[in-house]
Amino acid sequence: MRGPGAEDRDPRRLIAGILLAAGLSSRFGRQKLLEPWRGEPLIRSAARRLLDAGLTPVLIVVSEEVRFDAVLAGLSVRVFRNPAPEQGISTSIGIGLRAVPAESAAAMIAVADQPYLTAEALAELIRAFEPGRIVVPRYGEHRGNPPVFDRRFFAELLALEGDHGGQAVVSAHPEAVVEISLAVGMGADVDRPEDWPGY
Repeated sequence: MRGPGAEDRDPRRLIAGILLAAGLSSRFGRQKLLEPWRGEPLIRSAARRLLDAGLTPVLIVVSEEVRFDAVLAGLSVRVFRNPAPEQGISTSIGIGLRAVPAESAAAMIAVADQPYLTAEALAELIRAFEPGRIVVPRYGEHRGNPPVFDRRFFAELLALEGDHGGQAVVSAHPEAVVEISLAVGMGADVDRPEDWPGY
């Protein structure tokens, strides 16, 4: 079964999905991505949305937490370990980008702790992609994740250091940005136990 973005995708413009999931959850107090969110672990729910949106391949960058393997079992994803997540999100971006196939025209860089995003919203970002551009969601007054980067920006993303993420590249290329407005609530992330429904 194809995801909501698959039927109108140009096969010459395949978009990879990179899911950043190597964070240490220090503010949460334990590994939040393994916590249940509406019936399944948060990281599995996030991975499924990328698959359902029609992204291919879906590449997940995790820490060396061994429980991730079992939680992601059965999904059509590739999992990569970040041995040094404490060095910043740029390290995970680099690991993910280096695994993007040569035939991929672009990559969506998503984070695993935005549980209110839907596959349909992700598919809307995919449909908005144009060669040479960066698609960025806007949640009310603010831009956020997940951006979609044309391959021409990969070198700049690979040059990032420390905790600088893709937004630094977005800011450097205002002429290339395509903004897509999504519902404000979809941009919310979960950082602490009190952010969980039913806490």
